[in-house]
Amino acid sequence: MKGLYPSVKGVVLDTNMLFVPYQFGVDVLEEIQRILPGVKVYTIPQVLREIERLEQEGSLKERLAARVARKILERVEVLPVEGEVSADRALLELAKLGYAIATNDRELRKKIRELGGYSLYLRERSHLEFG
Repeated sequence: MKGLYPSVKGVVLDTNMLFVPYQFGVDVLEEIQRILPGVKVYTIPQVLREIERLEQEGSLKERLAARVARKILERVEVLPVEGEVSADRALLELAKLGYAIATNDRELRKKIRELGGYSLYLRERSHLEFG
């Protein structure tokens, strides 16, 4: 990628980012393309499993949010992850490999920054920001 932002291999969606469209009406895929035009967007198997679990066992709000998330997931590729690790561990490993992580988890974003990685997060409930 040329321009304002450093080169990233792609953007990986965390579960909480997939709930942003339902919660705040923000099109996260459109926002990612606004910030990093042409970048590929991915998720990981752990996130898919969490969405599936919430569709089946979550509260009404969680089930509705998970259905919206499922529509987004139809438009992204799933990156394989080696071993049975937590979603956060897998996302940190991908950040080390040059992927930007789309998450609203402050603690995870802090760890990504400490590794020298990048994240995208919801700002002012209206748009995504890269940092």
